[in-house]
Amino acid sequence: MRLAAFCLLIFSAVTSASAEWFADLYGGFAYTPRSDVVLVVGSPSGPADHTFHNVAWTTSGVLGGRAGYWFDRAPWYGIGLDVFRFDADIPTQVVDTTIQGTTAPATLRAIDVAVTAFALDVVRLRHGFLANAEHPNGRLQPYVTAGPALFRVQATNRQNGELTTRRATDTSIGYKLGAGLSWPLAKNSAIFGEYRYTHFRAEPVLQGAITGASVPMRFDLNTHHFVTGVSFLF
Repeated sequence: MRLAAFCLLIFSAVTSASAEWFADLYGGFAYTPRSDVVLVVGSPSGPADHTFHNVAWTTSGVLGGRAGYWFDRAPWYGIGLDVFRFDADIPTQVVDTTIQGTTAPATLRAIDVAVTAFALDVVRLRHGFLANAEHPNGRLQPYVTAGPALFRVQATNRQNGELTTRRATDTSIGYKLGAGLSWPLAKNSAIFGEYRYTHFRAEPVLQGAITGASVPMRFDLNTHHFVTGVSFLF
């Protein structure tokens, strides 16, 4: 809610200013490096952290759209609102697991993790090369972006028998950084390629199959995205 209110404040403050509007559609893939996953499991002596070390996440597709504008008075600066979706599923794997100070190999079975992100590019900078009369801001435009993001996470256990398959959700604030290269095809359209990095920490709460007790699942998701798409200018 705070991020949404901030987005509305930014956009309402500048709608009266002259600008070059744009709308992007894009797709690509998202790669998440290994990281730790913690399941907080209840026991007679109280909750105990089950820390699964160096867990592998699957690579997935990413789809999204973005809208925003470049300011006429400062054509090198713009803002944007970016919405995209990707998965970072946990496949069945054997990893070192620490429980109450003891570490030994254990099997972590499949858990699906779906992520929907709402990112605000509060910093969006570009530089134009090869300018001409039709493209005064340049035909070749490298750019960078940065800003906060809201991540909506859905986690669903698939194969761990001690957990139900009830979907767990969580909402977390993180950030997105990006860099790309845009090449205009015509006066009102362009193609682009972009790398972006996202980070957030989540804690969806799964459910125990026998007791029905809550089982928080804690993890950091640091994801590399490689996307390409088309941009429409207005």
